[in-house]
Amino acid sequence: MAAITQRVSNYLGGVSRQSDDKKLPNQVRECLNGYPDPTFGLTKRPGFKWVANLGTGTTYDSCKWFYIHRDNDEKYIGCIKPASGGGTGDIDMWNATTGAVCTVTYGTGAQAYLTGTRANYDILTVQDTSIITNNLHTVGTIAAPNFEPKATATLVLSGTPTGKYNITISDTNGSNSGSISEYTSPTTATYDELITELKSRIDGLSISNLVVTKYDDSLHLVRNSGNTGFKITASGGPNNDKLSVVQDQVDNVGQLPFNSVNGRIVKIINTDSANDSYFAKFVAEDGTSGRGYWAETIDPQVSTGLTDTTMPHELVNPTTNNFTFQKIPWTARKVGDDTTNTHPSFVGSKIEQAFFHNNRLGFLSKDNVSMSQTSDFYNFYHISAQTVTDSDPVDLSCSSIRPAALHGVVPTTQGLVLFSRNQQFLMSASNGVLTPATTTIRTISNYETDTSVDPVDMGTNINFISKTPAYTRIFGMITRGQDENPQVLDIGKVVNEWVPATIDTFIASPQNQFLAMSSQSDDKIYFYRTYNDGKQNILEAWFNWQLMGNVQSIAVDSDDMFAVTKQGNQFTLSVA
Repeated sequence: MAAITQRVSNYLGGVSRQSDDKKLPNQVRECLNGYPDPTFGLTKRPGFKWVANLGTGTTYDSCKWFYIHRDNDEKYIGCIKPASGGGTGDIDMWNATTGAVCTVTYGTGAQAYLTGTRANYDILTVQDTSIITNNLHTVGTIAAPNFEPKATATLVLSGTPTGKYNITISDTNGSNSGSISEYTSPTTATYDELITELKSRIDGLSISNLVVTKYDDSLHLVRNSGNTGFKITASGGPNNDKLSVVQDQVDNVGQLPFNSVNGRIVKIINTDSANDSYFAKFVAEDGTSGRGYWAETIDPQVSTGLTDTTMPHELVNPTTNNFTFQKIPWTARKVGDDTTNTHPSFVGSKIEQAFFHNNRLGFLSKDNVSMSQTSDFYNFYHISAQTVTDSDPVDLSCSSIRPAALHGVVPTTQGLVLFSRNQQFLMSASNGVLTPATTTIRTISNYETDTSVDPVDMGTNINFISKTPAYTRIFGMITRGQDENPQVLDIGKVVNEWVPATIDTFIASPQNQFLAMSSQSDDKIYFYRTYNDGKQNILEAWFNWQLMGNVQSIAVDSDDMFAVTKQGNQFTLSVA
């Protein structure tokens, strides 16, 4: 009997495209439907179990597929069908465990947001809410309200109620005028008596549509019909300084009256700098008028916020197998103006991607990164125009000599790693907490990346792909701190020209330590698996699986892999 000596201890090296004399002993030319494991060796891949048939024909061709893990009892697979013929797309959902078809309802006007194709959508899932972004929509703002300047005035009395008083009122063009000249109050007059007399004399001027309301220490004048503006001057008292006029603005907060009409807005100038000004609104104790206090508010002449039809929408999962796609109630701008509380930088641009980091919701748009208020995910405005707090939104631009249209982001311990086509950036803060005052963005590397396939997080490193006309290259990046450039390695070098350029899905499973790539025009999934013993990688292997049809989507959840495939004209959901 012939003696046979096995000189190859295992075949865990995976695929290598190198010449035979350069291959490692445990590498092979092809590894199809295998699964290299450091414990069990090279085993056959697990079989896929049929879950459900999803549809036939071309119903789900070129769809944007996504996976939602709400909890261990609720897992879903969904897709956004592309819009065609000037219409809108729609969303279909299935229970990934049972295969049951889910009910999807649409809020008023929400479906009009689904105008894109597969490449236009981004989905971010946080608990039971998925934020869907369509980069075809340019973000707009709510139209500014109609506002007539100087349609309201307050005459404020201070000091002793004696002396001579002068008041002149006219339309802004000088017509419809009247005046009270040299009215001398009796030396025994009280505040109430003086204010009553001044009101009577102003009423007697018969200024059209002018309504005068008396308070303890002031008179409130408003032009009711048409809200037409008017001019008013006043003086009085022993030194002509005890009767002042407040219309749309005052020099400082000390000039505001103690009594006014609920909702009355006045601008506080403070200094010559526009950044020192703010707006105050009167809040009456009884909700109507009289005594109350002044609270910071918004300029009545500017937009109150974002147009919800142009902003990302949400897909919520209120109950098992039920979903609602609806507009998001974005928080309105409540204080300041276009100088002291500007719109976020994505206004007038298209949002490429949403992300979640440090308890903030963030968006990428052109070369800008915008993050919401802390713990107030739908608020992208400051809470005060007078000061900046650590919880206020963070909004920065990636300054670079190269065009930097951001398309991908991965949160890391050091901060946010941002990806553009030709550059990578790190958004970070020295103390690790991103705030408006401490956050900076700097360039960390200059690699070409594919803009249609997002980078993925492998737990301790980041992976991204770059494409040539013929094949796909795969890179691994390890960030090394705020003052160090990252370490980047071409992990696909040994399989050069093996992974096709049609790759459109890229996922990672940190728990199982593998990357997986697929294409909707191919029936194979390409894997890269590693195993680290705490010191070094003792397993690095490329291999692929051939599925029963073209792979439309893949997702990994713990030790389960879900796959949507198309066999002939049948779309199928299965799990391994």
